[in-house]
Formats: sequence, structure tokens, C-alpha cells
Amino acid sequence: MVLSEGCLPVASGRWTRPQSRTLLRDTQERRAVMAETTTIVLTVFLIGAGCIIAFMAAIALSSLGKPLPQEEVSRMGYAARRWWARILGGAVVIAFVVSVPWFPYSRAGVLGTEQHYRVVAQQFSFTLPATVPANAPIVFDVTANDVNHGFGIYDPAGKLVAQVQAMPDYVNHLRVDFATPGKYVVRCLEYCGVAHAQMQTSFEVK
Repeated sequence: MVLSEGCLPVASGRWTRPQSRTLLRDTQERRAVMAETTTIVLTVFLIGAGCIIAFMAAIALSSLGKPLPQEEVSRMGYAARRWWARILGGAVVIAFVVSVPWFPYSRAGVLGTEQHYRVVAQQFSFTLPATVPANAPIVFDVTANDVNHGFGIYDPAGKLVAQVQAMPDYVNHLRVDFATPGKYVVRCLEYCGVAHAQMQTSFEVK
């Protein structure tokens, strides 16, 4: 589970978090939901488009050799437009209903219970904890001392599981729930100088 959230500086020098938050499922779950929703919407859209095309073809075939009056053509055209609007509206409603369970609001209660770990990026290294707990919501408070950097976390299989930008005088909060223990590699994902390619480190999830 990953959540990236920015913080805004205030006059006191402390950081205040925006009230709105976007909670994201892990990558596999999000891809599955996106694929399912896309399939449903495209199916409804294609069926509707096929019905409209068949309807218009039927009108064209029925009028061969005997042109229809303008009033009749207008009536059929408006009827086709009404059905097309209903089909598109139905596709939007279906997409909304399918995606409702994945909205973040029902899971907002877990926010505020995480352990925070400070991460500082600088040319060409990261300062971060050596170990973090598995199966527990944690937050990386990410900033930079010099220029912009990228903070990308790769799991033991080499798959990118979370990322956020590290910026001077600004703190980004990256929420991660590590389900798999092991060694995780951190790489800079934004060009930051001549040794950018060597800017990486690791930490253990236990």
C-alpha cells in the first residue's frame, strides 16, 4: 500500500500536511481494478456503438429507393442520439459503481497510526534507517539538502514498489506497507549530477 503526500512549509519552519489525501492500493491490485473497469466500460461502449451502427444501417437499408421525408429522418436521428446518450451514461455509471470500493475514504481511519522515518537525499547518497518493520504502515519523510532527487524503492525481486521526489526545503511523505521481508534497494530516479547512476543504497524490511 502506497501513499505519497506533500507538506507545505509555514512561517514557524514546521511542516503542515494538506487535509486531502490519496490512498493507493499496491500495484497489482490497482492494475487489476483498472483492467476490470476498462474492460467493462469498453464492452458497454462497443455494444452501444454496435447497436447504433446497426440502427443506422437498418434506416439506410429501409430507405433504399424511397427517400424518407426530412421529418422522419430528423425523428430517427434524435432517437439515435437519445439512445447513444443513455448508453454513454450507463457506461459512466458502471465505471463509477465498480470503482467505489477502491475509493480511499473507507480506509482513512488507518492514517495517523504510522511510524515515521526521515530520509535525506544529497549528492550522491541517501540518509535513511537501516531497517523498517514489515506488515506495518510506515511513512518516509523525504527531503533533500542540495538539488532535486528521486527516491525510488525496489523490492527484493527488483520491482519498483514506491517512489516520490526529494526536494530541498520541502518534505514529501511516502506511505508504504511492506508485506515482503528482505533487502530493498533505493535508487535516485532523477538526474542530479555526474555520479547520479551510482546514487543508491538499501535497507532491510524485517
